[in-house]
Amino acid sequence: MKAIAVAVAALALAGTAAAKECKPVSGSFAAEQVACPAPFCTAGTLTGDLTASYSFTMTSAVQEGPLLTFTGASTIVRTFGGAELYGSDTGWIDFASGTFETTVNITGGTNQYEGAAGQLVATGHLTATGGTAGTYAGEICKHAD
Repeated sequence: MKAIAVAVAALALAGTAAAKECKPVSGSFAAEQVACPAPFCTAGTLTGDLTASYSFTMTSAVQEGPLLTFTGASTIVRTFGGAELYGSDTGWIDFASGTFETTVNITGGTNQYEGAAGQLVATGHLTATGGTAGTYAGEICKHAD
């Protein structure tokens, strides 16, 4: 009987250690195209719940008519403390309308975001200067403090 109690206590502690706290986030962003060896890269800022700078690198793209679908990678660096979030992107750009959407699946990070998960969806438009602007919304899950 004592062995069962110890096993139950161990499982409860393991569940607590693995628990993640998820928080909704939303705000706006703006970015400009930057030179890079990839097909397309941007660097910009996030405001709202994530006050941060970010960079995006397109890793693959397929275009059919005015619609471009792509994959990429994002790094978000929090303004205060410098913790980083890493993401894997998928999305599309409609060059006929100048609109786009990207889904960023959070794959980890540094400091308090080590082992983070979650998802952000960013929608926006291409700007006259070759950049992007729009809004983001989603949720970031990290280990409970």
